[in-house]
Amino acid sequence: MKKPKAPATVLCINDLSGAGRCSLAVVLPVLAVMGCQPVALPTLLLSTHTGGLGQPVRLGCEEYGPAALRHYKELGLEVECIYVGYLAGPAGLELAQKAFDLWPAALKVLDPVMGDNGRCYTGMEGLAEGLRGLAARADLLLPNLTEACFLAGRPYEEAAFTRESAQEFARSLAGLCKSIVVTGLPMGKYVGCAGIGREEFVLKKPYAPQPCHGSGDLFAAVLIGGLLRGNALSAAADAAAEFVSASIAATPPDADPRLGLWFESILGRLAGPQPGR
Repeated sequence: MKKPKAPATVLCINDLSGAGRCSLAVVLPVLAVMGCQPVALPTLLLSTHTGGLGQPVRLGCEEYGPAALRHYKELGLEVECIYVGYLAGPAGLELAQKAFDLWPAALKVLDPVMGDNGRCYTGMEGLAEGLRGLAARADLLLPNLTEACFLAGRPYEEAAFTRESAQEFARSLAGLCKSIVVTGLPMGKYVGCAGIGREEFVLKKPYAPQPCHGSGDLFAAVLIGGLLRGNALSAAADAAAEFVSASIAATPPDADPRLGLWFESILGRLAGPQPGR
């Protein structure tokens, strides 16, 4: 009998919010159900996410992160993918750079969390330069429209995109990273994403009328799971956009939007054959 292949290990560098479906609380179950072994490396502990739930309790992890990396390296942990999300400051940037140094062969995915809707998140104003340096070392960059504009040093554009202008916008970012998928592009009644790298593509899904906290984390996690299954970037992005759209549909219309998307009931859709079986 053939011995099953071990699940791909994904080092997840992101914040952990106790309430509100986002960041590690979203990424870990999604990657696990897709057959990966997620390893959580929190950059910051929050009682809630920062989107309208009052002033959260914050606990930094500046000492924990480097010590955890040393422990994982001492254990001989093989890391196939490094996923970087919310970095709470310069220490977070250093942590991500260190992880890249320790596992140079890993697939490196950066979600450069800085802001949305043309505005920078509180405390993230000074990270653009450091994130540009990190993006240059990554294999895949996953900014939303606001973050893409910040990283490229260009004004935030609110005008509706066409398929052609969305693709052209993505091409204009080619100097930032090897491959890029820009999310949150307004396209009339739809929201789109545009990707470049070995292939170019534009995807559209129905527009959600209210804020969807954690949708970017869902998108990133499903996309990474798809890539580690061997899917092309366009196929992985399409599956990720479809799952986010389905999660929006699964969320009751009267649910508190601050608590995120009710994705748990449809997680089974992401399950598939375990690696090596």
